[in-house]
Amino acid sequence: MNKIATLGPAGTFSELATKKYIQKTNKNIEIAFYPTITKIFKAIDEECELGIVPIENTLDGYVQLVLDLLAQANLQIIDELVIPIQFSFVGNSLDISDIKKVYAQFKTQGQCYNFLEQFNSIKVITTESNGESFEKFKRGIIGESAIIPQYILNTENTFPFTIENITDSKDNETRFIIFSKNAESYDVNKHYKTSIVIMDAVNNKPGVLSKILDEFSSRNINLTSIISRPTKRALGKYYFFIDLEGHYAIDKNISQAIEIISKNNIVKILGSFPLI
Repeated sequence: MNKIATLGPAGTFSELATKKYIQKTNKNIEIAFYPTITKIFKAIDEECELGIVPIENTLDGYVQLVLDLLAQANLQIIDELVIPIQFSFVGNSLDISDIKKVYAQFKTQGQCYNFLEQFNSIKVITTESNGESFEKFKRGIIGESAIIPQYILNTENTFPFTIENITDSKDNETRFIIFSKNAESYDVNKHYKTSIVIMDAVNNKPGVLSKILDEFSSRNINLTSIISRPTKRALGKYYFFIDLEGHYAIDKNISQAIEIISKNNIVKILGSFPLI
């Protein structure tokens, strides 16, 4: 049985996304939990055939660590999915004024910013996952609390103190990507998108990015996303991550544009995969 590396422990939104992916594809896959996103990337092709990570959130934008790891890894994005995200607050005290510490995953904090801003004396402890936040809360230490996925309240509702629906938006969603060492075969019945990263510009001159974008616009290629990340080698040096409609290996306009862009830039294809 194939394994899919998933951010754990059990109870994370990543686990929900993984189960949705398994149901959607009807694949016989075993979920393997890893404590960090970096360890998920390292597990591919060593312990697992697939990996799934959150890449973008409605409220908090892109997961910067995932972008950096994608630029470094030799992996292919093969699919994506979106799930709704809502959070609740639980505490090991009978009154919120007695709470001294709250555990919250690093991206969760940005999605519950307005809720956290009301407190002056609570110490926020950053965790790697919502599951870790919940596990630390379950130790039952008086005065400690956690921001946890809303759905956990449906199965465990014996918390001393609870505030439901603390997310900054009721329309909050997270997009997950599924990746592997190898690309999947093209399906003529599906519409595709392609993700690329412009790794470096040989001639870092004014107008370089504009010329790159012109190669796409002149061929009527729709770009759905563009974001920059520092190369971490020098100030003012950036990677450019671009999502565009179409399949790199099938659509000649895309392959031609990338071929021209590659003459003066290092371009990495992150994968072509079905549109949601």
